[in-house]
Amino acid sequence: MDKIFKVAIFGLMPNEQNTLGSIFKLAASRSRKYTVVSEGARETADILLVDIDSPQAIQEWKSFSVHNNKIPMVRVSKKPIPPEHHGIRRPMTLKRVLETLDKVTIDVLKYVPELVVGGEGELDDAANAALQDAASSVKQTANSGIKAMVIDDSAAVRKSMEIQLGLFGMHIDYAETGEQALEFTKEHTDYDIIFLDIMMPGIDGYKVCKTLRATKEFKQTPIIMLTGKGSRFDKLKGTMAGASLYLTKPVEQEQLHEVLKKYLPKLQQVK
Repeated sequence: MDKIFKVAIFGLMPNEQNTLGSIFKLAASRSRKYTVVSEGARETADILLVDIDSPQAIQEWKSFSVHNNKIPMVRVSKKPIPPEHHGIRRPMTLKRVLETLDKVTIDVLKYVPELVVGGEGELDDAANAALQDAASSVKQTANSGIKAMVIDDSAAVRKSMEIQLGLFGMHIDYAETGEQALEFTKEHTDYDIIFLDIMMPGIDGYKVCKTLRATKEFKQTPIIMLTGKGSRFDKLKGTMAGASLYLTKPVEQEQLHEVLKKYLPKLQQVK
């Protein structure tokens, strides 16, 4: 799924702005694209590029951020930039620009289009690099205090969910079978959301969902069913078992983010 991120510029020499435009044109075939917005449309930007070698640009950015402080900022400088900040070292090259902006979209905007829950197919080098960056970002994400459980017999699905949910600082527990999940939830009842596969060895997801809903601890917990089945009958069966929502795999990242926004309002960072 292609997505275009809007970039606003504070400072930068005219030749650097031209270089940036050329880089974005060369990268137009990627699923993750970038475009520069005009000065009058800075409020619509997803990312800010600020020339921190220019006092005027810094002052202009500070005035702008008074009312737009949630837009992530990338520093541009000829000096080394501390690792705790996102930054592009001059001169601005294609590799430096794209690597930094891609990292911001993963770390801050939580955008990993290469990660499809339950998807199949080979990934190219760029997609693999993005997933490695995402996995690395998970380890550095602050704990959000939100707990999730993923019940799925597929190791690939569990890994995908680990990265997707981990980007939001969630603590995640896993179960590979329905029996394991029901045993585990006898002692762990404080989940904010549960993701549940339907087709598993032993007890299927319908039975797990119905059993959880029969307990007072899980009557109100959002239970999201993930399945390769997509018929109306299957969805109806899931609803009757007590599922909050039914998602057919492969589940794109945008779909998963909509679910998180709906059922976990505490996650204010979900875009």
